[in-house]
Amino acid sequence: MTGRFKILATVVLCAVLCSCAGDGTKTICVVSTTDVHGCIFGNDLLTGTERPGSLAKIATLLKKERRANRNLVYLDCGDNLQGSVEVYQDITAQYYRTSLPARAFRTLKCDAVTFGNHDLSVSPLSYERFCSELGDIPALGGNVCFSSYGDYMPAYTIVERDGIRMGILGLVTPKVNYSVPADRLDGLSVLDPVKAAQLYVPYLRDEEKVDLVIGLMHTGYVEGDEYEDGTCENAIPRILAQVPGFDLIMYGHDHEPACFKAVDCSGDSVLVINAGPYAHNAAVAKLTVERGQDGTLDVSTQGQLVDVSGLKPDRGFMMRLHGWYKDVRNYSDSIIGTVSEPLECNGALWRPSTTVDFMHKMQLGFFGAEISLAAPVSSNTFIPAGDINIRDMFSVYQYDNTMVSVMLRGSEVKQVLEYSADMYYYDVSTQPAHLLRLRKDPESDVSYPALAASGFVSAAGISYNIDVTKPYGERVEILSMSDGKPFEADRMYRTTINSYLYSGSGSAVLNAIGFSKEDMAARLNCSTEADIRFYMMSNLALARETGMVVNTGHVSDWRLVPDNVVSGYLATDTVNFKLIE
Repeated sequence: MTGRFKILATVVLCAVLCSCAGDGTKTICVVSTTDVHGCIFGNDLLTGTERPGSLAKIATLLKKERRANRNLVYLDCGDNLQGSVEVYQDITAQYYRTSLPARAFRTLKCDAVTFGNHDLSVSPLSYERFCSELGDIPALGGNVCFSSYGDYMPAYTIVERDGIRMGILGLVTPKVNYSVPADRLDGLSVLDPVKAAQLYVPYLRDEEKVDLVIGLMHTGYVEGDEYEDGTCENAIPRILAQVPGFDLIMYGHDHEPACFKAVDCSGDSVLVINAGPYAHNAAVAKLTVERGQDGTLDVSTQGQLVDVSGLKPDRGFMMRLHGWYKDVRNYSDSIIGTVSEPLECNGALWRPSTTVDFMHKMQLGFFGAEISLAAPVSSNTFIPAGDINIRDMFSVYQYDNTMVSVMLRGSEVKQVLEYSADMYYYDVSTQPAHLLRLRKDPESDVSYPALAASGFVSAAGISYNIDVTKPYGERVEILSMSDGKPFEADRMYRTTINSYLYSGSGSAVLNAIGFSKEDMAARLNCSTEADIRFYMMSNLALARETGMVVNTGHVSDWRLVPDNVVSGYLATDTVNFKLIE
C-alpha cells in the first residue's frame, strides 16, 4: 500500500472510530433568557447608558457557546413586548414594519419562545404581529386557548440535535386571566398549567417519542397569587409535585434568578433554572445523554447562571438591527408638545401634584368617568415648563399601565382613600413625632416614604379632606363631587383606575376593599387598548399641532387638614425628603 493510501485509510479509520465514540454519549447545551422586557440594544436610549444586560450581550454569549458546542438550543421564556422604549416604539409607532423583538430572536437563531403575561397585555394586533414575524420560530403556549373553541397557540415544538429529539413544552401563568382585562384578551383564556403539563408530557413521551422533555414556562417558583378556580400564579412547585417526566425546566415570571435540582413526584431529579430579568444573565444547562445497548437513555444535567454584564454587545447583532436602533434614538429625542408648568411629583404625598393631575386628567376623559383613582408612579424627575420630548414622558410615567373603567360604590372609594392615608400618615393624636411615615438613609440623612409612593392613591372628580388628627376610618371626609353635586356613599360610580390598581398584588384598591381579582373582574366596564403614557403623548402632540400649550393639571381637589397642624409637621418631615417609586 502506497503512503498516500495509508494516510487515507488512517483518516477513514479515525473518522469511523470518532463516529462510534460520539454515538454513545452526547452533550446538548440549552441556553435560555426570560423577562427580557425589551432590553434589546446594548444602550438604554432613554438614559444613554450601557445596560448591564441586553439581547445584544446575549448574542455575544451565544456566539461563544455555539463555538464550544454545536448542539446548542436557545429558548426564551417570555415577557418581551413591554418594558423598554424600543419595544414601546415598535408597537405604537412602527407597527407597519417588521416586529423588532421578532427580528432580534430571528437574528439570535432562537429555537422557541413562550408567551408571558406582559406579551398578552399588549393589543392582539401587537402580539399576533410578533408571532407572525417570528418566521420559523414557534411561539408556544400549551394552556392558552380561546374560551369558546379551542387552542390558540401550539403547545410544543420538537427540536433535534445530533439524533436527540427534544420536546419543548411552553406554558403560561394563569395570572393573565386576572391581570389583563377580559375585553383586551379577545376571547383568550389561560388554563391551569399543571393540568396542561399532565396532558402533554405523556403525549410527548409516548406519541412523539421524544428523548428529552424540556419545560419552557412563564410561571414562577416563589409566592404569587392563589385563585378561586384552584390555579396559582407561580406553578413550578405544583408542576414538580404533580407531573413526572421533565428532564429540564426553564422558567421565568417571578424575576428571581435561580438554578437548582429538584425531585419530582416520581423521585427523579430535575434541573430547574431561571435566568432572571432584563437579560442580565443567561441560563445555561448542559445535558449529557448516553444511550444504552437496549436503547434507554441515561441523562445527567448541570446548570449555571452566566452573568453577561461584562460582555460587549455583539457587533453583528447590532449591525443587523442598526436601522431600528437609529429610529428609536431619533424617536426618544422627538419633541411632542409644550407644557404650561413643570411636571413634578415630589410633593404628591401631601398635596396635588401636576404629574398625578395629568394622570387624573387622562383618566377622567375615559369612558365617561365620574371618579379617577391614581398613584404617583413617576420618579423624582422634574420636567420644567416648556417643550417636552418622548424621553421625558418615560420619566413622567414609567410603566405600560392601561386605563380600566370599573364600577365602585361611593363607600368603596372612601375605603380606598382611608386605606391609602393610613399607609402614609400617622394619626398625630397618638403618634405626635411625625405626620409622614418615613424611613431615613443613615448615610445621606435623606428621608423616604416608609412604603413606595406608588401605593399612595388620590382621587379626582370629588372634593375631600384628610383629617390627620382622626383615626383610621374617620379621616377622609368627602365633601361633594367636583361639580358641587352631592356625593352618595351607596351609589355606584364609573371609576377609572390603571391596570396595576385593577390587578396588581399590592393594589391599594383591592386591598382596601377586600376584593379578590375575581371580584374586580366582575366590576369591569372596559379598558383601553393603549397605555396611559400613549394618551398623555397624544394629548401633547395634538395640542402642538394647533399651537396650543397643554395645561397638565389642576383637576384634583383634596387637602390635608387642619392646616395649622399639617403645616407644622410638613415643615420638619419634608426636610431633605425624596419620593421613591
